[in-house]
Parts: sequence; structure tokens; C-alpha cells
Amino acid sequence: MKTVFIAIDHGIGLAYFLNTDLINLLLKNDIRVVLLVQDELIQPLREQFADQSNLVVESLRLKAAAKYQETYHGGVQAMMDYVRRTSANHIIPLTYVDTHRQRKEYEAENFKRKLSLVSMRPLIWLLRHSGPARKMYRRTLQAWFTPHLYDDLLDRYQPDLIISDTAGWRLDQYLLREAYRRGIRTATVIIGWDNPSSQGLPGAFVDDVVVWSEIHKWEMTAGVDWPAEHVFVGGMPLYDGYISGKWQMTREDYFKLHHLDPNKRLISFAATALSISPNLHIIELLAEIIASQALSQPSQLLIRLHPNHFKSQENYRQEREAIMRLVANARDVHVVEPMEVPGGLERYSGEDYVEKASMLAHSDVLVTVYSTMVVESALHDTPFISVCIDSPTGWDHKFWIPLSTVPGWPTARRVVKAHAGKTVFDREELIEAIDAYLSDPDLEKAERHQFVEQELTYLKGESTPVTADILLSMLGKGRQA
Repeated sequence: MKTVFIAIDHGIGLAYFLNTDLINLLLKNDIRVVLLVQDELIQPLREQFADQSNLVVESLRLKAAAKYQETYHGGVQAMMDYVRRTSANHIIPLTYVDTHRQRKEYEAENFKRKLSLVSMRPLIWLLRHSGPARKMYRRTLQAWFTPHLYDDLLDRYQPDLIISDTAGWRLDQYLLREAYRRGIRTATVIIGWDNPSSQGLPGAFVDDVVVWSEIHKWEMTAGVDWPAEHVFVGGMPLYDGYISGKWQMTREDYFKLHHLDPNKRLISFAATALSISPNLHIIELLAEIIASQALSQPSQLLIRLHPNHFKSQENYRQEREAIMRLVANARDVHVVEPMEVPGGLERYSGEDYVEKASMLAHSDVLVTVYSTMVVESALHDTPFISVCIDSPTGWDHKFWIPLSTVPGWPTARRVVKAHAGKTVFDREELIEAIDAYLSDPDLEKAERHQFVEQELTYLKGESTPVTADILLSMLGKGRQA
């Protein structure tokens, strides 16, 4: 019997494997699966899979990995990780990784720290322009920072394949480096739309990668030197659940859940990553548009917060609290109440696909700023608008960027080029765009379909079996019917 480790440290990664049929397809094909998860999820998952003799749940040891990262030459590791995150081949658009560099420099706690970060610019430039330098840099990480955190698990289970939900971009780098040292085959699955262009160089040498599309394949081969023969297009298995409709509530039940008026049109807003810009000014503008009845049809607003709203940073918390106050005092403005998530996983990351599927299906228009939800919205054939109105204040003493620059970012650029949605830069354009979709929801319908086909490849619910076949092929097995 072949054994597979699946390392999951992110809510979407958990959903990718557990909210799809991937695990079952592996088990049905006589594969022993060892799930590596954070400690708080071990017992719930063991109970969930108590009847599966070939599925084992173990600790991913994130606390031990974090301690190693912080205490074993922590300063050197932090600097090398920073350089890695800000480096990729300049052939691909580097807006994401360069924004990471700018933010780190801007938010450096003192002049000495900022000077040390700035001093890395020549090395970053070299890594962006030299394939051999990138390979040597990653070999240095492998040689210097490969601990023995997982020796007992690797000895006990003798895995034939280790799959991670990132390419060593997070703390999984240590597990993947140990696997490389032992000669164990490794793979990663892309769970985030922007991951190939936003995460920088992989933190470990990984053999295979399963991507969503040919665009992802190009970003992985051209951007981070992945051999083309080891990049497999599997689509996004998690979105098969959208296509099947298995998560979708009825409109009546969904509107009751959020106390929405069934006689009014629904405008939904999905917040963008707060590390880029505040969202509050857009929400306030939408609330004002609703309150002043500036739209041609009676409408209401539903706000979906971002996972970052639940992180510890004070400015993120303050914006969340301001949004909740606005909702409490405004008419026809509602918010998707956050769910309690076991184990401290980010909220709104992988635990509420029933909520997302229903919101996307029953919204008349989705408003956001080029978030992944534009792909999900297009998949539901729901019109979407990216609001690139700059914040008048930004973040106080924190790095931020004008939203008007975002249309040039890698994923946003593809949306614009596909003409799959509308981009607006002021109040009047926003009202005009919403009204246009309220009057004719079929505007850009063909472009939306072409866009999701470009980004997701598989649109008939076949991504899960295709991805399962790819993973099984890595084990030298074909999928049984």
C-alpha cells in the first residue's frame, strides 16, 4: 500500500482536500493518507474519519517549526525568507512580490532594520535576473536550514509522496526540505489564484505542482523555474462544488439568514486584503449610495469581511469595528457574520462555502477590488465591479497603496484584458456600473464565461477527478472506477 502525507496549514487547503472528493478518491485507490494539520484540528478530524482505517491524522508541528524559524539563527532566516519572498524571474509581472518588498522596507521598526532590508536590493535584483543565482540561493536554504523536526513521522510511515498546500512558501518549507534530503517525492497544489505570482521563490525543492490553468503553468515555469514536465493543469477542485450547486441555499433561505428584503436587489461587497488598502471608504460610499436611493432600483448592501479583519493588527481590528458600527446604524446594510473557526484558522478562508456559494448565486452585483471572488463570481455568472477608488487617508503610519494602481497587477490585468467585469474610479462611475448590471445582468456574459475558462480550465465539475488522476499518477497508480 502506498502512503501519502498531505500537509495542510491553511483554511483553503483544508477545504481543497476535505470539501472535495479528493481524499475519498485516494482512499478508494488503496492509498493510505496521513493528514498533517495544526494541533487544534487533530482530534476533530480523527473523530470525523474514525471509520477510515487508511486515514491517519498527525500534527504538522507548526509551533515547533515556528520556534525553529525564530530561534535558530532567526535573524538570518528572517532576512533570507524576506529575499526569497521578494524574488522571482522578472519575465513575469512582479507587482505582488515588489509590493511585499516595499511594505517591509516602509514598516521597518528602526533605521538599522530598514538599512539592512535596503541593502538586500542588489541580491534581489540578481535573483530576479539570474536562474543559476536563484537555484544557488534555494540550495543554500536547503543546506543551512533543514531541521530534523519530522524524522519520527517519516520513519514511522515511510511516505511515498508528500503533498503540501504551498510550495514551501510557509512553514511547510521545513517538512519539504526534509523530504528532499531523504529523496522522497514531493508535490504541491495551488490553492490561491494569485499564488504563482505573489509568493516569490518556493521555500523548498518540490518535484511536482498541480495548477489551475495554462496561465499558472507559465507563471510557475517562467517565474520560479519549475520544469514544465512537472507542472500539471488540474483546475480548481474546490470549485466543482460551486458548479454542482451542492452548497447553494435557496434565495428565500439565504435572504432570511441575513435579514434581507426579498423585494430589493442585492449588492454584495467583498473586502480586499487590508495589507494593500483600507476598505472602509468604499463601504461608506456604497452605504451612502444605498441610503440616498441613488440607484435606479431599490437595493440593499451585504458586506463580506476579509480574513485579515480578524488578525491581531490594530488597524485591521479598528476597521472591522467601524464596519460593524456602520452596519448597526444604517438601513439596508448588512454584514456576513463571522463563524467561529476551530484551531484559529483564518475566518472566511475555507469554512463557509455554503455562505459564499449562496451569496454569489443570489447577488445581483458583486463589488470588490479584483479579489479571487471575481473568478468565483464569474463562475456563478454574477456581474462584478472592481472599485479602484483611492482611500483619502490610507493607513496611519502603515504601508498602503492607492487602489487606482491595482488594475495593473498580474491577476487584475487579466480581468481587465478579458473585459469580464467593470472597473470604476469614482462615485458616478460606480453608480453607472451598478445600474447597468441591474438593468441587464447579461452584460459581458460571454466574456465572463471565457474568463473563467481561461482561469479554471475545467468548468463541468471534472477538476476533482482530473486532479486525483494526477496525484495517483505520481504514485504510479491509475484511478479505479
